[in-house]
Amino acid sequence: MFDSDDLSAVDFSAISDQGLIDALRTAHGAAAAAQAAEVFAVRELYRRRRADCADPGPGGARGGEFAATEAAMALQVDEATTAALIDIGMALEDALPHTRAAFAAGRIDLAKVRVIVDNTRAVTREVLADLEPRLLEAAGRTNPLRLRQVARRWAARLDPGGTRRRRERRQEERDVRLRAVQDSMAVFDGLLPAPGAQTVAMRLREMSMQVCATDPRTMPQRRADALVALADGSGRLRCQCGRGARCPKDGVPIGQPRRALIQIGIPADTLLGIQESPAFLAGYGPIDATLARILAENAHFQVIAEPSDIDDPATTEEAAQWRPTPRLEREVRAVDGLCRFPGCAMPAAESELDHNRPFDRERPARGGPTARTNLAALCGRHHRLKTLADKKKLPWAIWRADLERLQWTAPTGDIHTTAREGARYLFPRTDTGAPAALGPHRSEQVMDSPLALPDRPTAEDMAYPLNGYVVVHGQLRRIPPEDDIPDDRPEPARNCPQ
Repeated sequence: MFDSDDLSAVDFSAISDQGLIDALRTAHGAAAAAQAAEVFAVRELYRRRRADCADPGPGGARGGEFAATEAAMALQVDEATTAALIDIGMALEDALPHTRAAFAAGRIDLAKVRVIVDNTRAVTREVLADLEPRLLEAAGRTNPLRLRQVARRWAARLDPGGTRRRRERRQEERDVRLRAVQDSMAVFDGLLPAPGAQTVAMRLREMSMQVCATDPRTMPQRRADALVALADGSGRLRCQCGRGARCPKDGVPIGQPRRALIQIGIPADTLLGIQESPAFLAGYGPIDATLARILAENAHFQVIAEPSDIDDPATTEEAAQWRPTPRLEREVRAVDGLCRFPGCAMPAAESELDHNRPFDRERPARGGPTARTNLAALCGRHHRLKTLADKKKLPWAIWRADLERLQWTAPTGDIHTTAREGARYLFPRTDTGAPAALGPHRSEQVMDSPLALPDRPTAEDMAYPLNGYVVVHGQLRRIPPEDDIPDDRPEPARNCPQ
């Protein structure tokens, strides 16, 4: 272990791999504790300014009105950031004592604190007493993005009516914006209802795959060009491989436009209106039951049976084939929900299916079967990691602890376990960490304020101001899994273990 005061003097080139991991954890904890001190200090400044300067009435100064301005000038940051820090400090002091203590000790950072604060304003103090420690436990084993998914799922389960009301109110703020930037470029963004945004995203991804494998554009460039093609009436992304008529996509007719496919997982009793459990919108996360039932009015349905270790629907013939059947593929993606690597939020619908125990193409009976008990969704990046580990080219170890849990062992021996995210929605009883609802209750009034639903700055921006940073080293550039281009080259003729 390391003393956080001595880290700057450490010769990192001289310590072991495990020592580097220990140093990372110590430094991160020290940074989190420093973040906590900053939040507590600016909160105290606000408290003092409220007490010192209060002149109510027309033309008077409101108590604490310019505390955020004073702090922003001292730190040389924008006022929105210091105002957010004050707001978080107030929430910790007023309602989240355990989160405050963990933050002060450096056990959780500002990004995770922000998630907990955002997702506990809506619940009564009675429910919060059970919810807060469970969220802290979850914060200790996942990243802010996945923690936000967990928190939103639990909040929607505890208060389905409040979740629906906030969604209906927020939809009134939908908008699309265009902003000019340097070099003849513009930023095009907007705030859309989640199903509509996911429809656009899936359409752009579908159009991005209309070109051949040698098209030189990155996936982000393809999506940008596809958006323009969608708007200019052409409806097609033209390949830029430069091979003309020799391009395998040249002359391929475009079918009639259809509605972009979005996938939603919903428990049967919620679909029937018996329960109000949240549903899972692939690529987004939890949505309220009312919205899911509205979307289901024009949906195609597939019934997914709850998985079990002893009841796998794959036949012997199916299990001996390397490629899963369409039915099996849909079931695995629905139950997994997201990539099964720890912390990855890539939707299973856009991920690849991996045999946990590698399939042996030469002698299928000798390898792992193509069955639900041996398949998991992995994004392209993490599928590559596991494939290299299976071939002993990376010192990682991945194995299935049971039907539900996939265990990842890092080179230093750290063990992280993931569970099937989609199953938490399809089969709510498997969400064993969720707090029990204490009966119908009304959301606290604080959530009716627009200030409780900020879009910017995000927790991640506040903790790590790296938005827009241009990565120089080539090996780091393709980290975002949504930017990976699937390999559509023909499968090798030679049979080899996958």
